[in-house]
Amino acid sequence: MAITIDATVGGASANSYLTLAAAQDLIDGMVENDDVTAWASATTDQKNRALYSATQRLDRERFLGARATDTQALQWPRTGVRKPDTYINTYAIGFPFKITTDYFTDTEIPDQIKQAQVVLAVYLNNNKDGMGLSGLEDYKSVTIGSLSVTSAGASSMATGADRVPPIFERYLTGLRISGPGNFAIKRS
Repeated sequence: MAITIDATVGGASANSYLTLAAAQDLIDGMVENDDVTAWASATTDQKNRALYSATQRLDRERFLGARATDTQALQWPRTGVRKPDTYINTYAIGFPFKITTDYFTDTEIPDQIKQAQVVLAVYLNNNKDGMGLSGLEDYKSVTIGSLSVTSAGASSMATGADRVPPIFERYLTGLRISGPGNFAIKRS
């Protein structure tokens, strides 16, 4: 059965941040590689499934702020999230911030979220088993008694369970609570 994309901002049945047409506009500007080539030859249903899967993975992140409404299906739009670029710039030049322009609105999906979804959708379309791996692919051997771990090498470190392209992580910097670009501090 074919999947239908619902990209209604703040919608109760939304399942994507972008329509296929909007995603394609972003993909058209990407550098040609194996993933982009595979996307070009994919069917509409395969592309929609990749967009849906990318949204599901994206929505597992812990983002700053709170959902704009109690009825929305997706993590975004959110309230109380400061735009990462204005956060840096206002402190760098010393001007006070403005809530009207320095924060995402309750109906705004950040461009970083849209870019992350597109990058991940293109990747997943060409690497369909990427999210079904066990997580042990990064290791040549694992022993539990007296703990002995042998890495499979740097080249395989990008293919473990739930791995995402590095650029995906970069797009989320400043929007989520924790991750490679952020640090979570825990007090004891």
